[in-house]
Amino acid sequence: MQIKGMIRSNVYYDSVSLMQISRAVEEHPGVRSAMVGMGTDMNKELLQTAGLLFDDARAAKPSDLIIAFVADEGTSEEEVLALVERKLNEKAKDEKKEDAPPSSLGSALKRYPDINISLISLPGTYAAQEARKALNKGIHVMLFSDNISVDEEISLKKLAHEKGLLMMGPDCGTAIINGMGLCFANKVRAGGIGIVGASGTGTQEVSVLIDHMGGGVSQVLGTGGRDLSLEVGGTMMLDCIDALDKDPSTKAIVLISKPPVESVAARILERAGSCSKDVVVCFINSPEKDDDGRLHFASTLEEAARKAVVLTEGHAVSLVDEWNMDELRGLSERLSAKGQKYVRGLYCGGTLCDETAAIFGKVLPDDVYSNVGKVKQLPDPSVSIAHSFVDLGDDKFTVGRPHPMIDPDLRNKRIVTEALDPETAVVLFDVELGYGSHRDPAGEAARAIAKAKSALKESGREVLFVAYVLGTKDDLQGYEKQVSLLKEQGAVVASSNARAARLSLELTGGTR
Repeated sequence: MQIKGMIRSNVYYDSVSLMQISRAVEEHPGVRSAMVGMGTDMNKELLQTAGLLFDDARAAKPSDLIIAFVADEGTSEEEVLALVERKLNEKAKDEKKEDAPPSSLGSALKRYPDINISLISLPGTYAAQEARKALNKGIHVMLFSDNISVDEEISLKKLAHEKGLLMMGPDCGTAIINGMGLCFANKVRAGGIGIVGASGTGTQEVSVLIDHMGGGVSQVLGTGGRDLSLEVGGTMMLDCIDALDKDPSTKAIVLISKPPVESVAARILERAGSCSKDVVVCFINSPEKDDDGRLHFASTLEEAARKAVVLTEGHAVSLVDEWNMDELRGLSERLSAKGQKYVRGLYCGGTLCDETAAIFGKVLPDDVYSNVGKVKQLPDPSVSIAHSFVDLGDDKFTVGRPHPMIDPDLRNKRIVTEALDPETAVVLFDVELGYGSHRDPAGEAARAIAKAKSALKESGREVLFVAYVLGTKDDLQGYEKQVSLLKEQGAVVASSNARAARLSLELTGGTR
């Protein structure tokens, strides 16, 4: 087999489209592996790692398109390149069919004068400028972009506060406004619970568990991950609490964040404690606290959802896990006897990764590593040590490629790698459904499991796969269908992230 490919100079295609084209090429008969991407340094590294970097590609510029593949002998190179050309042309035709979108905030307002919120996703240099324009025009902002300085964030949030507007972000990935999901969000039922989240997948997790437990949400507001830092001081979380406290459709409020600094936490809790409504607080990996008046504390995202539903509905539907613990313990003993003793967690959701690492860290602090949270940090997140929990949505992995919730290819390859490690007992992972996510994430993971199990069978070994599917029955991917795809491959599927973590902990020698 030989690496084949070509370079197209001075063109541009977005990374999501090229990911889809790469997958179409890999599905072509005879093609072993393929990648179609822009000639960025990051993509060249990925080509090198995949064994697809050819000489001309080494010299490619970021404005050049690289097409690279390895195929069986006899596979027509012309057919493969024609497939790529056809897919690229289809993309161009699709774009021409659509009406030209507004090219600026001003032109958008001319076409849609009732706009009251702007979703901004631009390089950081330009994103802050556009956010300021929107705020000055009296428009709320959801700022998906990152790489914006702390000083800019402080300035933008001060301006928004003065104007009585929301400035969600930067790096805000989840919101549901008046029932409309923005960026990464799920289709959840309406109800009386308002959520303010400084963490995207943590906010998604609470919203879907509220749905599973029989409750519903009024509004879901994001703040951006740095909002509760010492410098920013929780400005947007405080403003969001004020907004939800005044909202007649909100009966209880949930606050979600990684641990804020003590002074900021005190400010947030003081404001939350003065609300006219009950407030559930989940600051992941913070010291546990007893409930105090209208303040209710939760140590996990699942507990936060349950407390909120009980407060608004009077009771919560119980989550059910269909596990055969005797069978799982038997497998665990067989794995332990062969020296397989570690859990390898591979996450698309950073907050879910952080929560799992925290659950393990409380029991096995000396053997837990991650690239997020308050546990030992992995020297190289690409290489696992002992019990490792890796946020594959971290900047290290997403520069020059889509987030793993959009394109799970990198995580799926890592599932196979970790399963083949002779010390791995459990491969633990999450699957996110909803707006913005891959259309069949569990199907992609199931194929990776099948590949790993085939390779394990040849060496006479086993590994347990444990998954959590974050989603609802109304998400476009279909919750039940996604769960069944994983179960068909023998994966154990948990009803919450915390339950998946605790099951994995128990099966490798910890306590649930």
